[in-house]
Amino acid sequence: MRHSFFLTLIILLQLSIIVHAAFIVSYFKTKNTTAFQGFLATIFINFIIVAIIVIMLMQTPDIIYKFKLEFILLVEAGLVFCLLMLVKIRITLRIILRSRNPEYYDLNFFGKKVYKAKIISKEEVAAYILTMPVTIFAGAYFFVKLM
Repeated sequence: MRHSFFLTLIILLQLSIIVHAAFIVSYFKTKNTTAFQGFLATIFINFIIVAIIVIMLMQTPDIIYKFKLEFILLVEAGLVFCLLMLVKIRITLRIILRSRNPEYYDLNFFGKKVYKAKIISKEEVAAYILTMPVTIFAGAYFFVKLM
């Protein structure tokens, strides 16, 4: 019972850290008070989860010895892979939506679409390309260990 609860706490902590990072990015982009409040809430949640984990480890330190790090790495790789794939899918969908907007293309003499350079931003290209190696490594590790 304690082992499954400990594993649940670790997974919740990882998810909370991902949400925390999303709130940080959202706050810096929009300077919105809602994003800042979410940022503060995730700080509090992370603190509570870590405090519970520390108390559990102080009471029964053999929990950490019975855990297999390979399973935790599998979960971590799966979370990272899913997050990065969601980022790539979101960028791709935004580009597809822009490609259908007449503001982002002209028609040439033969009636074919000629896309403008502003259909994709430099940040999107950088995010897509720079996250590719991590996505491939995390996905490969996740699927190899899953099989």
